[in-house]
Amino acid sequence: MSGHHPVSITTDFDPFIQVAVAQVLPPSRHRVSTGSIFRETRERLAHLWPSNPDFESDFRKCVNESETIDDFESYWPSLLERYCIIDNEWLQSMYNARQHWVPVYLRDTFFGEISVMDKNECLNSFFDGYVNASTTIQLLVRQYEKAVQTWHERELKAEYDTINSTPLLKTPSPMEKQAASLYTRKIFLKFQDEFIETMATPATRIEDSGTITTYRVAKFGEKTKSQIVTFNSFEMKASCSCLMFESSGTICRHILSVFRAKNVLKLPSQYVLKRWTRNAKAGGFPDGHASSEFPSSSGDNVTLRYNNLRQEAIRYVEEGAKSIQIYHVAMKALNEAAKKVSAVKSRSIGTAEGDTVSNGERDELLTADEDVHSYQSAEEKQKKIRELTAELETTNQRCEVYRANLLAVLRDMEEQKTNLSVKVENARLSLKE
Repeated sequence: MSGHHPVSITTDFDPFIQVAVAQVLPPSRHRVSTGSIFRETRERLAHLWPSNPDFESDFRKCVNESETIDDFESYWPSLLERYCIIDNEWLQSMYNARQHWVPVYLRDTFFGEISVMDKNECLNSFFDGYVNASTTIQLLVRQYEKAVQTWHERELKAEYDTINSTPLLKTPSPMEKQAASLYTRKIFLKFQDEFIETMATPATRIEDSGTITTYRVAKFGEKTKSQIVTFNSFEMKASCSCLMFESSGTICRHILSVFRAKNVLKLPSQYVLKRWTRNAKAGGFPDGHASSEFPSSSGDNVTLRYNNLRQEAIRYVEEGAKSIQIYHVAMKALNEAAKKVSAVKSRSIGTAEGDTVSNGERDELLTADEDVHSYQSAEEKQKKIRELTAELETTNQRCEVYRANLLAVLRDMEEQKTNLSVKVENARLSLKE
């Protein structure tokens, strides 16, 4: 986290984890997965289920469908009274900790797109297929590395899909076209769903005081489930009572409906978080938008530099694979680049942090890397050399990991092939008998 506490952290329910988070990350907002609360409640109230099959659905409705804090506060006691469990200690303790797990209490804090409201969702899904109750601690370490690798591959696949596919626009709106060019594929589809809903979600002006206008926004025919949106025409800012943008960083249909009513044709820059854009891993930001999501020193972060290089490499590989002629040109360029990086690395060995090089050494380094001349001082040149060296070493280490994982996959495939051959042969013998 670049030396910063996270704004929020989400975990499964566990009293020891709650204590640890409070001690180690006191500024962070701790949210407990509702899925883990539901599972724990099912175990604690197992005696209630056989005679009250509707309790679980009513319990979930109370937690997930309460539009306001007042809704939850009125629904909770009526739920306990209906099922005669007012004195249940477990439910009382959960009510006392409601600010940590009931969604309506957590809407004012940013949690990104991590949803924990789905009944089948579990934070442990990261390890699905890799870890079970009999996994030893030694095997856990190896399986953890495989799980991480799988998620990296999924991320690369998502990047590839974003770069190489054009989203299907459903309206002629300039705002939808803008969102398609800015957002990743996954986030654009979320935006598009909200945007389409504005066609059936009109905004009704209820108060106007100069630059501030207040609207009531509700789906057509559902006036009882309305949201209040306040729009500042001078600052081009809107705030909605649903707090979806504050919680997830994606704009809600209610604000988009107000934008339609006010003829706002493009998304204001403050509603396009860099983390959801195609250029999230790059140093710059589309259309000159600023971003406060990362510390100013993030340009010196190894992970950020690695991600930037990887993104550029993906584009390079895609172009190089289009034809045999481009492939040969690309391979030649990569070989030349590798020689330059090796030359810079060999020249920089032994150079202490902050030292400058002599004029003769500087000339040799400029010969090895033609791009270094764009830097204004010897210190910046040395910094660039150290960065390239670190990137080369990191890349080599990752290549070893990828190679090991690939060999493991090949071994698994061979084992599966052998097992399948045995099964086929046994099946044939059984048929003959």
